[in-house]
Amino acid sequence: MSSDYKGLYSPSILLSFVMDDMMKLLLLHGMSYLTGKAIVLMGVSGAGKSTIGEMLGRAVHGRFLDADDYHSESNKEKMKNGIPLSEEDRVPWLEALRNTLRRGLVDNETLVLACSALQKRYREILRSADPNYEPGSYASIVKFVLLDVGAEVLAARLVKRAAEGKHFMPATLLQTQLELLQIDEAEGILKVDATMDPDSILKTIRTFVV
Repeated sequence: MSSDYKGLYSPSILLSFVMDDMMKLLLLHGMSYLTGKAIVLMGVSGAGKSTIGEMLGRAVHGRFLDADDYHSESNKEKMKNGIPLSEEDRVPWLEALRNTLRRGLVDNETLVLACSALQKRYREILRSADPNYEPGSYASIVKFVLLDVGAEVLAARLVKRAAEGKHFMPATLLQTQLELLQIDEAEGILKVDATMDPDSILKTIRTFVV
């Protein structure tokens, strides 16, 4: 911008011009500057992802997303009948979640997603919601928190939830999910004891990712 215009604009307007120019340069080189962030609360069914996710969303003034809402009716029907999902079932679901996260990140939102994300390849799909993500680097503005709960506690929660008609996932699929859960230490995932009271869980997560 020419120095001839400096006397015509306030400092704040001049700064906005500079920021616009920086954004154009970043986009020209295939990069985007984002101030948004996404926190994925992961783990098996019954870990408390939705409960803690809603609390965290309010605490960080962000938008809460529940991955269960993005399942197709056929996926829900399968799980309701105790049939594990195949890769063909999961990948379109994860891609829909990735696309939703990306739109929010590009709009510089803070997003909290409750999603099982049990395997590394599933988390890689979600990490790629960050337009600047280099696959395999784990350096993404999409961060993961594992809500860790023992199998017996999980089973009791699922039985109670099913009896109350609150979820389509039966307790019979718990073992399948536990077997699928895969964590690589290199990913830098925060592991939180989800048998603590919700306020303590929330405090631990905020200390790490917010």
